[in-house]
Amino acid sequence: MPFFIDTSALFKRYQIEKGTEEVSEIIEKSREKVYISSLTIIEVISNLKRLHEVDHLTTEQEFAQQRLFFYNDIEQFEIIILDVTTDDIMKAEELILKRYMKPVDAIQLAVALNNFSTKPIFVSSDQKLCSIAQQEGLPIFNPEV
Repeated sequence: MPFFIDTSALFKRYQIEKGTEEVSEIIEKSREKVYISSLTIIEVISNLKRLHEVDHLTTEQEFAQQRLFFYNDIEQFEIIILDVTTDDIMKAEELILKRYMKPVDAIQLAVALNNFSTKPIFVSSDQKLCSIAQQEGLPIFNPEV
């Protein structure tokens, strides 16, 4: 079963926190394909930049290293990037109309729901998003649990 990793989980690969080992194991050791949405790219980079410029938790050099590490992972581990489409936006609206959720979370979930013939394992550290994904029929994995 393929893995679809949302930003909340993938970010753990680049900033050590609870769940880092679990996410790293999926990326490095899984025989299954790993997917992310194109939205995840900008979210990861934005969050890394926030750690440097806003929170002052990392240096400029650490930011550059984390960014490079992220792009190297995409290439080395052949992480597949799924573009966000109009169909995904329409599915995200449908999800929001069912129950309130953040727009970015709705788009991530919509991409996971729309792009697979076999349901992927939805990997997220956002408990509410995991719950909604499960209600939508996806198997979930929360690396923090």
